[in-house]
Amino acid sequence: MISVKVTNLTKAFNQPLLSGLNFSFTGKGVVALIGDNGTGKSTLLKILSGQEEADGGSFIWSQDIKIGYLPQEIVDNETLSGGQKKIVLLSQLIYSNLYDVLFLDEPDNHLDLENKLWLERAIADFDGLIVMISHDRQFLENVTQFTWLIEDGVLQTYPFGFKKFREVYEDDQLLKAKKYKMQLAEKKRLEAMAQMFHRKSLIGAYRNTQKRLERHLAEMVDDPSKKQATIVLSTKPEGKLIKDKTAILVKGLVFGYDQQVLFDQANLHLFVGDKVALLSPNGTGKTTLVKLLLGELTPLGGEAKVGVDLRIGYYSQEHAEALTRDSTPLATFMERFPLFDYQVEAILRKFFFSKQTVRSKIWTLSGGQKARLQLALFLYQNPDVLILDEPTNHLDLKSVLALENFLVEFPGAVLLVSHDRQLVRNVAERVYKIKGHRFVETEEVTLSD
Repeated sequence: MISVKVTNLTKAFNQPLLSGLNFSFTGKGVVALIGDNGTGKSTLLKILSGQEEADGGSFIWSQDIKIGYLPQEIVDNETLSGGQKKIVLLSQLIYSNLYDVLFLDEPDNHLDLENKLWLERAIADFDGLIVMISHDRQFLENVTQFTWLIEDGVLQTYPFGFKKFREVYEDDQLLKAKKYKMQLAEKKRLEAMAQMFHRKSLIGAYRNTQKRLERHLAEMVDDPSKKQATIVLSTKPEGKLIKDKTAILVKGLVFGYDQQVLFDQANLHLFVGDKVALLSPNGTGKTTLVKLLLGELTPLGGEAKVGVDLRIGYYSQEHAEALTRDSTPLATFMERFPLFDYQVEAILRKFFFSKQTVRSKIWTLSGGQKARLQLALFLYQNPDVLILDEPTNHLDLKSVLALENFLVEFPGAVLLVSHDRQLVRNVAERVYKIKGHRFVETEEVTLSD
């Protein structure tokens, strides 16, 4: 039987990350490891898989357990794409029969929908324990049987998968909110009584009330609204956005590389206010389309352009291309916008950057922190047209929901390249795939014809 017991596990970098973690688990199946960015999920996987040393505490596996590990960032291989690298490594881990336990850090990042569905089937074939970090809600709901939540420095295990966990957690938060409201009212009542007794010099009554207040404060639950805090996403598009004005126009587009044709007389038209998703296998031209719209590539025929006098905002899934490794968030912002350091700090505080992380080298940041930095840069331009390439990669679940709500309410045009099925369903009014080198509208968020 596979089992692990973790006792008082600690790890700190510039500041405490894991602080006295205690939990135990026995069994097989698939575990969703969830929690906000920066709570130590990836670090915990590295420690439990032997990739990194803890600062203190201990963990004990049942005897003769063989552990496999998939890192969040894959070492570059010039001949393979990010998705292809993931598939090769995942196949080796899952089907080699070498491992009893697998730790998978965002295994679905860079995978198109076809490969995500393959991964769901592969995970179901694995006869052991998988502990997995992912921020794709549909993926987690489809494959997990257990949930581990890191919150407030504590890891709590739940004997059910992510789908039921969401329902239970939301109900629990509602109950805690009601309890906190009642306890807060009682706190205010006792404080008012204590002040009244103090004014009237009723020393005995005052001391008794103060003792009651101290006991009450010790029993109060934390304010659950503080746990719901998430990044603040907003823009102020310049000028008045005119409905039905052309936002993106692809007309008679012809483009390819060497002997590979990607687009042949392709057409796509987005107006201001349109929300469109592009859902197609990797290698069919999604990223190339973005580069054509941004003017980084030139069509061989036809046109691909953004509407006149509209400001475009682009979010890249490749942080290495979009961010300078040895720069800092502060320097990156000040290079792109005429801002003072205190102004940048105020902006990035809304994206959960501390004074310290604002000045940290970008290569030291987590995937989630890099994603939030890109979002901050992307939105500060106040764009009229949003082009997003796999924006949910590395974002925690709260940030994904914040992004989803923002995109739904955004008054401009949105072109969303994503394989996050729930995000596409909730945001997009129309969904296209690339078939026969053209854009074809589809009714379902699938790859079927």
